[in-house]
Amino acid sequence: MQAYIIEKAALEKNVQILLRKAAGKTVWGVVKGNGYGLGAGAFAQLLAAYGINHFAVTALAEARALYGVGLSPILMLRGTNDEAELDELMDMEVICTIGSWADAQAIDRVAARRGAVAKAHLKIDTGMGRYGFLPEEADRAAAVYATFPHIAVTGVYTHFHTAGNRQVTQQQYAAFQQVLTYLRAQGCETGMVHCCNSLAFWHYPQMHCDAVRLGSALLGRVGYAQQAGLTRLGYVQAEVEELRRLPKGHNVGYGGDCKLKRNTVIAIVGVGYFHGFAVERGYDVFRPRDCLRSMGRYLKYMLHRRRLTVTIAGQQCPVLGHVGMVNLVADVTGVACKLHDPVIVQVNPLDLKGIDVTFV
Repeated sequence: MQAYIIEKAALEKNVQILLRKAAGKTVWGVVKGNGYGLGAGAFAQLLAAYGINHFAVTALAEARALYGVGLSPILMLRGTNDEAELDELMDMEVICTIGSWADAQAIDRVAARRGAVAKAHLKIDTGMGRYGFLPEEADRAAAVYATFPHIAVTGVYTHFHTAGNRQVTQQQYAAFQQVLTYLRAQGCETGMVHCCNSLAFWHYPQMHCDAVRLGSALLGRVGYAQQAGLTRLGYVQAEVEELRRLPKGHNVGYGGDCKLKRNTVIAIVGVGYFHGFAVERGYDVFRPRDCLRSMGRYLKYMLHRRRLTVTIAGQQCPVLGHVGMVNLVADVTGVACKLHDPVIVQVNPLDLKGIDVTFV
């Protein structure tokens, strides 16, 4: 039996560290990807208990999960002009995103039919290229205020596409500030202004504006985790399902490329690539320098694959051979373990399949 374990005390500690860094600015707890694989509703409830009381989602199902447990406000981080979807979002009092004129038209139309005024944030596209008014369309964004009486704009935001690149991020931030200046000059109330995601939040405190959006940082899954004192959360707890003694020269796993160099005791564990173990995400590479970086990361990944380990009886045990779909084989020679002993396996929660999440 496997369970993905999240230690609540460690999550609370992460939240408190990040809230202190936010220095009173509003923190939107981002629970996209079904709460980063943890379950949007359950994850958001814990965040609320630890002091985060604003939430952002990217899917209707996530909004339903949060609304179902009584959490609000909820911000939908993508534009939509699907009127059936907008009806449901308004039923749940979700703050919509307006990233285009079509979005504004649809939101105003649905709100008018309902005899309501819908809250919305304007999205400004400063370089991400997915949703939002371009900076040169600032007049179009300003026109939303005067054109649609059934929309109340309560915020304006953008998203940095390469927060690790200081020069690019500063350029995006400057473009965003120019749009805000224009909107205010037109008499538009910008409301809650926000632009920092988890990475930008740590590196650019001067860009925190009125609010920040944090997701991966809450789980300690960011490059600055150690520097910030954040704990990397989440691991799979499985068990030793079988113990075997194999002779020197015996093969382990698919491919025939793992031949034992000595008599070996192995443990079979019911976690494999189906569950997300030893799964590496692909890299999107376009520029020559990105290709070189990707090659370096791939070489590092291949070396890492040869050093895969799991923890059994408090010891790091090498994984032998290729990881199977639903199981792995660990070398436990000389390790004092027995059947059903717990096994700790590191798996990214975004890759979880067939494993229940448990908060302890």
